Amino acid sequence: MKRIEGTFIQFWASMREISAAQWEQEITAMRALGFHTIILQWMQSNGANLFEPSDPFPPILDLAKKHGMRMVFGLRHDSRWWREWGNVEYLREEARESVALAQEVYRRYGKRPAFGGFYIPYELWDGSFTEAQVENLRELLHTIGRACRHLAPSSPVILAPFFAGLLSPERFEQMWLKLLQGRPVDVVALQDGVGARGWDDQIEERVTPYFAAMHRACRQHGVKLWCDLECFRLTNANPSRPQFAPASAERVIRQLRVVSPYVERVVIFDFYHYMSPYRGEAHRTLYEGYLKAISKG
Repeated sequence: MKRIEGTFIQFWASMREISAAQWEQEITAMRALGFHTIILQWMQSNGANLFEPSDPFPPILDLAKKHGMRMVFGLRHDSRWWREWGNVEYLREEARESVALAQEVYRRYGKRPAFGGFYIPYELWDGSFTEAQVENLRELLHTIGRACRHLAPSSPVILAPFFAGLLSPERFEQMWLKLLQGRPVDVVALQDGVGARGWDDQIEERVTPYFAAMHRACRQHGVKLWCDLECFRLTNANPSRPQFAPASAERVIRQLRVVSPYVERVVIFDFYHYMSPYRGEAHRTLYEGYLKAISKG
């Protein structure tokens, strides 16, 4: 069974106030679980750069270096994505803006020892895309991926799509065989969907077919497959205002067992908000339960 090796961090504006001492606690707790990768989900949200007006990331990079960890930097989060993804002009605009942001991120952090690559935050899913739409989306990924590789040739470019069961696993595989032509990214960190969709009692039947399909598509194009494991549970299924809480360690272990045959690595979403032992009792219970499980092998 694979172990968790890293985490996404969805960096909120309120997190600017976290002190270096608190980050030291968080990163030390991550390292105790064997984590070595932090993926910042985005560095810009709806046009606002998280490194302005003051930059909270150099101290975190210093701590990452101290503890032997790498930080991957996400690019643009734009809420228009969900209604404009089919608009070619919008995709071209996003590509230009993402490339410019990647250049700025690399200028600021790329020479630091803990710099670990780029993450493209646009989330693709198992939609019924036309051939033209697939080509447009692939070009978006290629444009951003090429720019990121030019800046940091030895660092990975990561993408984290999801599935909702809208397509059959066979059609899902065919779609990704097309999207991954030319290897626009180095890593696909496929979201397992268990937390967001409340699949707690359906993990094997919901997750296995899609990870097997993505594994075949990635292998054909030389792309690494990771799992973006959702370590939270759905507590309110209202689609307009879903609410989440930390999952149980037992459920997380089940998720790991299901995806392990197909993936090279597992990262979670996300440690700070759902698994940090400093964030609440349920968080600490998940942390300690997982630590106990891996301590037993």
